[in-house]
Amino acid sequence: MTSVLSGRLLPRPRDRHDGYALCAKDGFWFRPAYTDGKCPLCGDVAPGGGPAPPMFVRIDRFTLGMATVGAVWLAMTAFVLYVYFG
Repeated sequence: MTSVLSGRLLPRPRDRHDGYALCAKDGFWFRPAYTDGKCPLCGDVAPGGGPAPPMFVRIDRFTLGMATVGAVWLAMTAFVLYVYFG
């Protein structure tokens, strides 16, 4: 009775489909989204690889910061020229 009840409440490895991967070496089920696409026990890459990082993480922050500094510099130059000649 207990095994039937616990089998219904707790998912078995064969019941897991979405978001899980099975490590070929040790038979461990894991979610690649939380382990950077690698098995936490042996370090093998998941069959589908890891998920793509979010857009904000993929943006190079130094280039974004330099573009912002350049845009502010152009805006201040335009403002100074407007005030001087206007």
